[in-house]
Amino acid sequence: MIPRDATVQRVSKRYGELKGGGADPHEWAFAWRTELNRGGFRAVDFLMDEVVTAGKCIGCASCLTVCPVDVFDYVDEQPIDTRTDACVYCVLCADVCPVLRPPDRDFDSLLGFREPVTDEGFGPYAYGAYARATDSEILARGQDGGVVSAMLIHALETGELAGAVLGDVLPEDNQIGTHRLATDRGSVLACASSRYTYSPNTVALQEAMKRDVTPIAVVGVPCQVDGMRLQQHSSIRLEMANWYRSNVALVMGLFCSEAFTHESLDKLGEMIGEPRSRIDNINIKGKVVVRLDDGEIKTASLKKYRDFARPACLYCLDYGAENSDIAFGGIGLDDWTFVLVRTERGHEAYQAALAAGVIVERPLTDEPRGMFLLDKLSVNKKINRPLPAQMPTLAERTEQGHLDPKTYYTTGPGAPPAESEEGA
Repeated sequence: MIPRDATVQRVSKRYGELKGGGADPHEWAFAWRTELNRGGFRAVDFLMDEVVTAGKCIGCASCLTVCPVDVFDYVDEQPIDTRTDACVYCVLCADVCPVLRPPDRDFDSLLGFREPVTDEGFGPYAYGAYARATDSEILARGQDGGVVSAMLIHALETGELAGAVLGDVLPEDNQIGTHRLATDRGSVLACASSRYTYSPNTVALQEAMKRDVTPIAVVGVPCQVDGMRLQQHSSIRLEMANWYRSNVALVMGLFCSEAFTHESLDKLGEMIGEPRSRIDNINIKGKVVVRLDDGEIKTASLKKYRDFARPACLYCLDYGAENSDIAFGGIGLDDWTFVLVRTERGHEAYQAALAAGVIVERPLTDEPRGMFLLDKLSVNKKINRPLPAQMPTLAERTEQGHLDPKTYYTTGPGAPPAESEEGA
């Protein structure tokens, strides 16, 4: 590890004592927040040591997009402290990292969950439904019911939004994700459909801020949603955090068990007996459903494909985007989107789209399996897991020979010891 100055060492020592000594996890942030009274410290060094170098970075890019002096670049799904000497000791990069700590206790009240609030293990919500777009082009280009795209296009065309932070794909590879700030129907549709490699959507927040495109919606998987919310509601009330509070009007979460490595695409091609270049779309429905470039559908074993899950996904305990305004997933009815409305903002956006006729809905009781799957997948994401900061580093997992995020805490090294026959 790179030698650090005395203040960084003091914070790291205090942080280690708090998380390892039984302190309430909501108190861990005191390790760095108390330094503000002393003028701050080089939080970038602390973040790199505890999260990035340790291999625990989930890639949410919150440190990158909240930094007021552009310390970080984003390379290979993680921040790099390219301009580390520019650090101004604001401590924001540490405060918005969802790996370092859980949200503050007042988080729920800040998000404005819609009454009556129900929480059955996959985050607070008011109501749910199956929905789908009514526009045939959106249906054809979107994933499952195309609801996210339909809602965004409607909000952009009515002036409720000026832009949306989305995931796009690289021009040379339609399965490798990149970020995009969409401002019209065409750019939203260009981002439609899902990718199962990691797409760093929230990096586009930098462009939105520089161009002053507001208000905006942010669409992301749970780790990105959590990072976005920590930026909006950091207890360190500096201008960058204020911008996110004021200008991010809607946070749309995508259900996610895990993402997959770029190398997985070649392996998937081998599994279906086709070159990777022919893969047009991937969907996961208990199995891997692959649409080829000529429309032919092939399937592969999800259990085998999970061998190529992204190791960083171990450090996310959220399947249902629990801190979003409204969450979406492709479980339950085929060609319909499972929608879970969580906050007042989510309710207003969803009802506006319904009233305008750009989406239609069906009750969740039409296919109860959707709610069953949401519960099961949410439980699986949390079972036996401590908080990310208490989990082993990537190097430790590599030494153990077990990188699969799905099974590490169920059948892998982190699983509870089996009960002996005497104790059974």
